[in-house]
Amino acid sequence: MPLFISDLAHSEFGRKFTLDLLIYVKKINIRQRAATGKTAKNHVAASRLSGNKKRSLLMRQSHTIFARLFAGAAFMASATLAQAEGTVVVYSAAPQQLMDELLPLFEKKTGTKVELVKAGSGELMNRIKAESGKAAGDVIWSVDGTVIDFSADLFEPYKPVEAASINSAFSPSANWVPFTAVVTAFIVNKEALKGAPVPTSWADLAKPEYKGLISSARADQSGSAYIQMATVLQDFDSEEKGWQIYTGILGNSVLSTSSGAVPRFVNDGEQAVGITLEDAALRYKLGSAPVEIVYPKEGTAIAPDGMALVKGAPNAENGKAFIDFIVSKEAQEVVVKAGRRSVRTDVPANAALVPLSDVPDAKYDFKWAADNRSRLMEKWNEILLDVQ
Repeated sequence: MPLFISDLAHSEFGRKFTLDLLIYVKKINIRQRAATGKTAKNHVAASRLSGNKKRSLLMRQSHTIFARLFAGAAFMASATLAQAEGTVVVYSAAPQQLMDELLPLFEKKTGTKVELVKAGSGELMNRIKAESGKAAGDVIWSVDGTVIDFSADLFEPYKPVEAASINSAFSPSANWVPFTAVVTAFIVNKEALKGAPVPTSWADLAKPEYKGLISSARADQSGSAYIQMATVLQDFDSEEKGWQIYTGILGNSVLSTSSGAVPRFVNDGEQAVGITLEDAALRYKLGSAPVEIVYPKEGTAIAPDGMALVKGAPNAENGKAFIDFIVSKEAQEVVVKAGRRSVRTDVPANAALVPLSDVPDAKYDFKWAADNRSRLMEKWNEILLDVQ
C-alpha cells in the first residue's frame, strides 16, 4: 500500500517523522547552495571547519535523521500490517464446541485475532444497545435472527461473498446472515420420566403428568427459547389456543437462564424432558447418554440462527471477513460434523440426523415473530408471574 507524507501526519510520531524528512530535504538544499557559493554566510561558516570536522558533523546529522526515518518507516510498516491483520470483536451465543473449532481456523486463515464475548443472546443484545453510537463489537454471531430484525437499526446489512451458495429458505431477512439451520426438538430421558409416557407433541408437554419434569430456558434470556414459544403460538388454529398450550408448558417447566444447560439437566436425570436444539440433543445421544430425540408432531421450527455486522463496528472489514468465513464451505463442514445443519446448498447433513424432510415443519414465520416480539414478551412475563 503506498505511503504518503499526508498519511503520516495523523499521529504524533508521524508528524515528527514528516518534520524530520522536510528538515533533511531543506538541509540538503542549503548545503548544495553553500557548496556553489549561493549562500555566502553558510559558505563562510562552513569554511571555518576542517574537511574532516565537516564530514564528521554531516555524518552525525545524517545518522540521526536516517535513524529517525528508518524507525518511522518500520513503525508505519508495522502499523500497516496490524491494520491488515488486526482483530475482530465477536459477540456470540454459539455452542462452545463450534467456537473452539471455528475460531482457530479463522485466525489461522486470515491472521486476524478474535476477541470473543460469550453470553446469551439477550445479554449480548443489551450490550450492543448500551454501546450504540460507540460500538465496541464488530459482529454478533449465532443468535435468533428475530432479535436482530427487532433492533435492525443497530446493525449494518451485509451480503457475504458466497451468498449464492446459501439456501434461500434459510435467508428470510436482509438484516442478517444465516449461520446454521437450527431445529427445535425434545431431548427425553426415559429413566427420569417417573412412569409418564414419552411426549410426542407440544400438547403433551402441557399435561399435568409432566409437572416439574421439563427443562426449558427463559424466553427473555435465550433466543432459542423465544423461538420455541413463538413456534407453539403459530402451531395451533389460533394464537389463543397456542397461549393455552404454552401456558401449560411454562407451568410444568423448570426454567434456566442458559439454553446450554437444558440438555445437560436431562442427561444428568435432573429433568426428564428438555426443550432444546437438535444438535445439543444429538451430542448427548452420540455420547451414549440414555436419551432420545423427539420432534413435536404439530410441527417444529426449522429456523436459522443469524449473525450480523454491528453498526459503527470499529473493525468492520475484519467483521465482514469473519462472516464470509463462517458461511464458507470449510466452516460449514465443521458445523455439520458438530451436528448442526448447514445453510449451504453444497454441504450435506450429518448422517446421524434424520432427513430434514422427515421433520414436521411448523413453517416458522420470522417476520411475525419479530414484529410481535414486544407484545409476546409482555404476555410471557404476565404468564410467568401466574404459573411459576
